[in-house]
Amino acid sequence: TEALLNYVELLPEVFDPCCGDGAILEVLRDQGHKVYGLELDAASAMEASQIIGAPVAVGDYLDEGRGHPPHCDVVMNPPYRQAADFIRTALDRSGPRQKVCALLRLNFLGSSRKRIDLVGVGSQLETVIVFSRRPSFTGDGKSDACEYAFFVFTKGYSGPTEVVVS
Repeated sequence: TEALLNYVELLPEVFDPCCGDGAILEVLRDQGHKVYGLELDAASAMEASQIIGAPVAVGDYLDEGRGHPPHCDVVMNPPYRQAADFIRTALDRSGPRQKVCALLRLNFLGSSRKRIDLVGVGSQLETVIVFSRRPSFTGDGKSDACEYAFFVFTKGYSGPTEVVVS
C-alpha cells in the first residue's frame, strides 16, 4: 500500500470492498485518509474494525444494489478469481476520475481475453505499479513465487497504460 501511495494521489476518503483484516485500510488511515471497509466474513470485519478503529460493514460488494461511499477512491486486494468482477463493479460505482486500485498478481495482464475490457487498449487502466520485491501476505516475511502489482484504474481514462517498478 505504501508503494501505491508513492505513485498515486488518492482522494481523502478511501473504501476497501473486501478489506479482510484491514491491513490496507490501516496503512491508508495512518497516512491521513478517512477509511471505510466492507468484508464478507463477519469475524474478519470485526478484526478489521478493531485494527482501523472504525466500523467495517459486513456484506458482499458484488451484490446488486450495494454501493460504496461516494467521494471515495477504492483500494483493494480482491479475491483473485473474482478480481475482474470487483474491478468492474468498483468502476461502475465510481464517479468520474475516481481511482480503483487493485493489488493483483502480475499475470492478471496475461490470458486477458476475458479481461480485455480491463487491460486492453482503450481500457481505464492508467498505471501498473510492479513490485521489485515480492510482498509477504503471511506476516512472517515469507513470500510465494508470484510477482505482484497494484493495477490503478481511473474512471473515464482511455490513454496509454504506464508501467512503473516500485
